[in-house]
Amino acid sequence: MSHLHPLRALDLAQTRAAAVVADLSDEEWHLPTPCDEWSVRDVVNKMVASTLVFADFGRRRRPEPMLDLVHPAEMIGDDPLGAYQAAAASCRESWRAPGALDGAAPSTIGEHPAKAVLNARIFDTTVLTWDVATATGRPHGITDPLAAYVLRVARAIVPNVRAVNPDRYKLPQQLQDDAPLVVQMIAATGRDPEWAPR
Repeated sequence: MSHLHPLRALDLAQTRAAAVVADLSDEEWHLPTPCDEWSVRDVVNKMVASTLVFADFGRRRRPEPMLDLVHPAEMIGDDPLGAYQAAAASCRESWRAPGALDGAAPSTIGEHPAKAVLNARIFDTTVLTWDVATATGRPHGITDPLAAYVLRVARAIVPNVRAVNPDRYKLPQQLQDDAPLVVQMIAATGRDPEWAPR
């Protein structure tokens, strides 16, 4: 199930993200999320900022100035859905350009194989979509094929990031071997798959 083409996985991830953002009500933007100390608005704002950054990476350029993805500036204004859709369209266009998946591409941690850089975008988009959906009590809509793809990516990149910056991800949650793929995916990031708003 993890053998989606990266461009198909990107489309699935961004489509789910847009659907969840489109469904948000005015009363939900302030709600807490599984991202410690981040509200729903903070998470969506981060998703827009990081999507724009990775659109530039697909074009083999580093954003100037480089956006702070840990504490991003305000990006979404009074049209969060429009801001996300524009960023997602730019990201999709950049990674579908001829040769975009070949060779190396810049990333937040230096040059890496282009497909690995794109996988980091797919991972981030999917996990943040789960965060927002969970925070607001709505279905995340993440399919098993996408969850399997992102789980494979998470197992590859999260330990490396944690080794450099332990504050970025908590230790993975322990699960039964037959746990659903989305649950396994979320647990691999150190999040609590059973998180619920207090």
